[in-house]
Amino acid sequence: MFVKNPDYFLTIVKERSISRAAERLYLSQPYLSQYLAKLEGSLGVVLLDRSHSPLRLTPAGELFHAYLERQSFLDRQLVSDLRDLQDRKRPVLHIGVSPWRGSTLLPDVLPLFQEQYPDVQVVLHEAPVPELGELAEANVIDFCVMQPPDNLTELTYEPVMREHIFLVCHRDHPALHGLDSTYHDPRPFPDLRLLERERVIMLPAGWRLSKLLYNTFSVHSVEPQNILVTTNNTTAINLAAEKMGFAFLQESGIPRTPYLDRLACFTVGEPPLTCPLAVVYKKNGFLSPAARTFIDLVRDFYSRYDRERE
Repeated sequence: MFVKNPDYFLTIVKERSISRAAERLYLSQPYLSQYLAKLEGSLGVVLLDRSHSPLRLTPAGELFHAYLERQSFLDRQLVSDLRDLQDRKRPVLHIGVSPWRGSTLLPDVLPLFQEQYPDVQVVLHEAPVPELGELAEANVIDFCVMQPPDNLTELTYEPVMREHIFLVCHRDHPALHGLDSTYHDPRPFPDLRLLERERVIMLPAGWRLSKLLYNTFSVHSVEPQNILVTTNNTTAINLAAEKMGFAFLQESGIPRTPYLDRLACFTVGEPPLTCPLAVVYKKNGFLSPAARTFIDLVRDFYSRYDRERE
């Protein structure tokens, strides 16, 4: 659908005022009001609720605004792609991951992707999970692999799986009293209250996984007294492997540790505790065929964990 001067409508929505939008566009207010009336007439719907100040989008306006935003993004992407083609630049795919997920996911997925897209340059943006959503919002990355964000104003996501959370420690940790549970044959941890007297290695309290764990502690009336906070799961698993405490980790990353034979791995609760994993990207954004292929490979990688627990 061709829309004449779509930036006029986008500016009205951004300013939430016809008069302020007219000033920004260097147009008269009557002219911009007439433009809006003609646009609504051609579509046969009311786009803005003028009974409110500031202006509000109607349901039809929300749909139309999302369409224009997406179209604007596609137009900019087309210009960029054509310019890159003219300059003979390699297409670039920007992917956001946490350092832990990057070290565990990418060694398997990246070689498969490069077989299909050898000319695409992959740029990895490794950052703590809370920062990945900000990178997606700012269009710095095409997408990221993380837990679904709490704020979906600017972002959307596609679910990948629910990943089991394992409690890991050294298999000879004295608190286990001979309990044995391996990564390949995990058993439920018998009683979370045992952790109250042990060092527990946690991610920062505001992070999604930690919120889930603190809620689990509350449900089981558990109050760990010795918490060591780290922003890196690699640090957490290395400490656990040296009998320095108990750590909660997503199961998919554990096999990559060189200390797997040292670790006891337990599921948490019944049914076992899981955390959602998703591909997150800018709402109304455009995912290239290369990005879609990479996402499909991510899904294939994590599907093995669903099969292993069936």
